[in-house]
Amino acid sequence: MSLIIASIVIALVFGSSELFYGSYMKFLLVSLIAIIAVIPHELAHRWSARRLGCYSRYVLSPIGLLLTLITAIPFIPIKVIMPGFTLVISPYHDPYINKRINGIVSIAGPITNLVFASISLFILALLIKQGLINILLIYFLYNNTLINSWVALFNLLPVPPLDGSKIISWKPLLWIISFALSIMMLGATLLIF
Repeated sequence: MSLIIASIVIALVFGSSELFYGSYMKFLLVSLIAIIAVIPHELAHRWSARRLGCYSRYVLSPIGLLLTLITAIPFIPIKVIMPGFTLVISPYHDPYINKRINGIVSIAGPITNLVFASISLFILALLIKQGLINILLIYFLYNNTLINSWVALFNLLPVPPLDGSKIISWKPLLWIISFALSIMMLGATLLIF
C-alpha cells in the first residue's frame, strides 16, 4: 500500500501540469512511468537487502510525503521525490559489514532506474532513426527515460538520507561513476528534444 501511495504522489509530481492542461492520456502515461520509476527502485533496495540477510520493507515518510506533494504543484521547477524509504535492519553488528550492506542496497535502486532509462533511450533513438513516429509511444519513452534518469540522479545526491550518501561513504569511485552516468543519461535525454 505504501508503494502505491508513493507512486500516486510521484505521478502527481511529474504529471500535474498534464492534469492542469487537461491531457488525461499523458497523465495516465506519466502515472505508469512513475510506477516504473518508483516500485522497481524500492523493490531493488528490498531485494538486495533481503539477499544480504537483512529485514527490509518500504515505509512512507510523513515529511517526505508532504515535500513531494508540495512540489506536485504545477510550475514548481524543482521536484522533490522523497515520499518514503526502504527500511533496512541488519542482523550484523560489524560497522564495516553494515557500511557494505548499506552501499550495496543503496546502489541497487539507482541502477534499476538507469537500466530502465537506458532501455527506453535506446528504443527511442532507434524509433527516431527509423522514422517510426508514434506520438504517445515517443512521449512514453522520452518521459520514461527522463523520469528514471531524474530519480536516479536525485537519489544519488550525496546528502543524507539519500542513496548517494551511503554509496559515497562505502565506495566513492562507485558513487562518482553512477552519478556521472545519471547526469549523462539525463543530458542525453534532454538533448534528444
